[in-house]
Amino acid sequence: MSSTRRPSKAVYRRRRLALLIVCVLVIGALIWGIASLFGAGSGEPGEASASGAPTASSAATASSDGGGAAEATPTPTPTPTPTGPAECAAPELVVSAMLDATSYAPDAQPQLSLSIANTGGEACVMNVGTAVQVYTISSGADVIWVSSHCQTDPADEIVTIGAGQSVTAPPITWVRERSSLDTCGTDRADAVAGGAYYQLVVSVNGIASQPATFVLD
Repeated sequence: MSSTRRPSKAVYRRRRLALLIVCVLVIGALIWGIASLFGAGSGEPGEASASGAPTASSAATASSDGGGAAEATPTPTPTPTPTGPAECAAPELVVSAMLDATSYAPDAQPQLSLSIANTGGEACVMNVGTAVQVYTISSGADVIWVSSHCQTDPADEIVTIGAGQSVTAPPITWVRERSSLDTCGTDRADAVAGGAYYQLVVSVNGIASQPATFVLD
């Protein structure tokens, strides 16, 4: 009768090691399968979202290519503001009546003039020509003579008056007679003399001076 040999301890160890390796492989395969299953399920919606939603770049391209997209309205260029001197005006502009004397002998004819002073802090522009000058001589309420009654060849003269500066008009001669619009080119009555007092008022562009008083002997 034959006897059966029992495996040695080394054989048992090799069998246990092989079994352990098989178990590790099975567990690893299970973990990989579960991870792959969940990873695939969570990736599909994300892929759909990524492929279905337009990016900022594609949206901008679609907007620029679309026929109905609104175009930007160009901003109008502002009109440049003039930088030259302003128009002269009162109270900075002062007009003064000027005479070559305050008393005139019977054979002397008064020389009338005017000055225009800019008392402001900046230069200004003004028409100072004969077309806008008016000399008026009166005695009390009686208007004796007005330079514009029979004026010939009135002219404009645009000048710039500096701050604190003045301009003076060339003098004109008053021949000591009365004037009116209906006596141009005809004989006129002489102004009263013998110590009579008169006043000269001048204006430029409607800006009038203070009266200057004189006497005709």
